[in-house]
Amino acid sequence: MALRPLRNATITFGLVNIPVRFYTATRSEDIHFNLLHGSCGSRVNRKWWCPKHEEAIESGEMIRGYEVAKNQYVTFTDDELELLENDGNRALEITEFVDLEQVDPVFFEKAYYLGPAPGGGKTYRLLATAMKKQNKVAVARWVSGHREHLVLLRPFEEGLVLHTMYYADEVRDFSAIDLEGAEVRDKEIALAEMLINELTEERFDPLAYKDTYRERLMDRIRAKSEGELIVSETPGQEKAAEVVDIMEALRRSLEGSAKPAAAKRERAAPKRAPVREAAAPSSKKKRAS
Repeated sequence: MALRPLRNATITFGLVNIPVRFYTATRSEDIHFNLLHGSCGSRVNRKWWCPKHEEAIESGEMIRGYEVAKNQYVTFTDDELELLENDGNRALEITEFVDLEQVDPVFFEKAYYLGPAPGGGKTYRLLATAMKKQNKVAVARWVSGHREHLVLLRPFEEGLVLHTMYYADEVRDFSAIDLEGAEVRDKEIALAEMLINELTEERFDPLAYKDTYRERLMDRIRAKSEGELIVSETPGQEKAAEVVDIMEALRRSLEGSAKPAAAKRERAAPKRAPVREAAAPSSKKKRAS
């Protein structure tokens, strides 16, 4: 089924303008629950409450406000905010091209497919092909949703994908993490590298992974909907983490990973036709059944 475009925009770099359309690139398959009243099973509704008038209000009665001082707000209507996002500001303005490895994935937020809008097919393909050939990605600015986004465009399949990104001041400083000042020895590093090599694949295959928790939950939902009695399982007592010598743990991990790796290589190797040998005469007598 063809994807429906979400919005239109224009990629600009130099004097080149490329009309494009946004498409949803990903979707969450998480299972969502509704909140019910436990005594009757009715679905509950969320109410917006005004403490001054002591009454519930509708969404249409609300406006947006930014607090500039205690209980003092600068207010905006949706129309006022929409004026700040005029058509001239909806351009995806490319500011620079960089190598993809220069951008850490911690900055990535959401992903959208970009497709050409009517009349933009040739310039769209030209940009995507040139970026792919040069192995470059484009950093751009884009105003939408009441904010200016930092975005990254990169070649994907036969076209382009857009990633909205966090700004540097939105990514927390990693130096705030307590690393305990632990030291590692050369032998430990060598064993860790051996384990990494044993588990290394030439290419990441996303189809090899699935959400097993979601499958278990759906099985339980189906069982409950069919009237099956679900027996609550008493969770076992959580054991304290066992302190194991790191060298011994690495050796055990290597022993455990060697068997699956060997089996995988055996499955991947081309099978040869079995060589038939002449049957040797049996020296054992058959037992009477």
